[in-house]
Amino acid sequence: MVNLEGKMISTVSGKQYMITEPAGDGAEGVVYNEQSGNFLIKLYKKGNPIHNAKKLQKLQWLIRQHYPDQFIKPLDIVEKPYIGYVMQKVKNHSSLNRLLVPSRDVSFTEWYNQQTGGLRRRFFIAYQIALQFSLLHESNRAYCDISGNNILVNEDPSKASVCMIDIDNIYIPGGDAGNILGTSRYMAPEIMNRQMEPDIFTDDWSLAVILFELIRAGHPFVGKMIEDGTPEMENQAYLGLYPYVDDPETDINRATQMLPAEAVFTSKLTELFEKTFVKGLANRMERTPALDFALACLEASNKVMKCPDCGNWHLAKCSGGKYPCPWCDAENEPPAFLQFKDRYDADLPGSLVKGEKFLEDKDVNSFVLRKEVNRVTDNYVSNLYVKRDAFSKPVNQYFTVRMAKNGHYYIFNDENNELYLQKKGDDSWIPVRKENCPKQIDKGDRLCFENKANLNKKVIDGSRNKYRGLLFRYAILR
Repeated sequence: MVNLEGKMISTVSGKQYMITEPAGDGAEGVVYNEQSGNFLIKLYKKGNPIHNAKKLQKLQWLIRQHYPDQFIKPLDIVEKPYIGYVMQKVKNHSSLNRLLVPSRDVSFTEWYNQQTGGLRRRFFIAYQIALQFSLLHESNRAYCDISGNNILVNEDPSKASVCMIDIDNIYIPGGDAGNILGTSRYMAPEIMNRQMEPDIFTDDWSLAVILFELIRAGHPFVGKMIEDGTPEMENQAYLGLYPYVDDPETDINRATQMLPAEAVFTSKLTELFEKTFVKGLANRMERTPALDFALACLEASNKVMKCPDCGNWHLAKCSGGKYPCPWCDAENEPPAFLQFKDRYDADLPGSLVKGEKFLEDKDVNSFVLRKEVNRVTDNYVSNLYVKRDAFSKPVNQYFTVRMAKNGHYYIFNDENNELYLQKKGDDSWIPVRKENCPKQIDKGDRLCFENKANLNKKVIDGSRNKYRGLLFRYAILR
């Protein structure tokens, strides 16, 4: 394209923008800065008239769409003789590649933990990325090119906001995908083989690869066989021609240059990645959906603890009564957990013994309580980052748990949501209101999110029959 710096362009809405220096370029066109510094302008390289008409038609479709809130949408279409669009400039964010490719300037430990925020931040970023794509997939739209280049993350390691850019990649499967196929490292095998057009299932593959890299700092198919091999072997690995590094049937391609699964994966994440990269290699329908990954990454972010010795985040995994840190081998004391449970309390069907009760407490989630403010949101634990920016999604805070200098934990119910406390060994439930907080909570104490005494009978599913019973959620401090 010709040099357009200093050129004034107009949009279909009548606004004008002064183009300044390029911000980036690619195969399709160039992204320019504009004079105010608040917007970016993407201008496409011109092709034949048919190609140009299709590109303009695609932009007109895109600008009418609704998007998940962390997608940077097109704001306006550029007037002829150019083809392009205007979008918001995302400030203080840079490519996710910064968290995928280890820095050569510092040690791996410093890069993973200090420079990029560590395991807790990576889980929370992974949760947000997966959640955004799950929302996009709800409307049967595929992104086509999920890669580190198209995801921006806050440059401040104490913040965890993300943004998706280049949404002109988005299309509805079955339509005209144009030249959008993806980035080879993240493309599903059937796309690389040109067997299928991009769709939600190919997105699921790409998402799984990028989440795997974000957490473990390595590709799911680049194990020892590939590390010692040729560049051609690496391309073959992307096609799934070599085993998944954690394939349960063979260990010939185990990873040696990435973080081990047992150090950074919960059992749920291990299951979901294996489902995608083993069963989902041949059967697209077996791949883990984006929403399942989002929930698993959120849950994982609640299961990490900070090592008192080295200050790095690690999963709270018990070994011999201690919680060892994989970064410095310190044997940490057990942390305090807030264990969430669902209780089923029901009368059994009439065919069984009259008056017999069915009781079950099913673990839902557990949360490592930390010295900082622990925020519980909408009855589902989510310990949010305190520092927020314009791209951090607001959430409804249900209550908070804070540690005092004396080492005890206290509850605060600033929103006056329904909340009850049962002290260990006591049958009564104490209402927890804003005016009577803080309330001290000790190990063995329970929190309930509705008044058990006033619960109405509910219909819940038994193993073979439906019957009347109570279902409620509570949490217990461990």
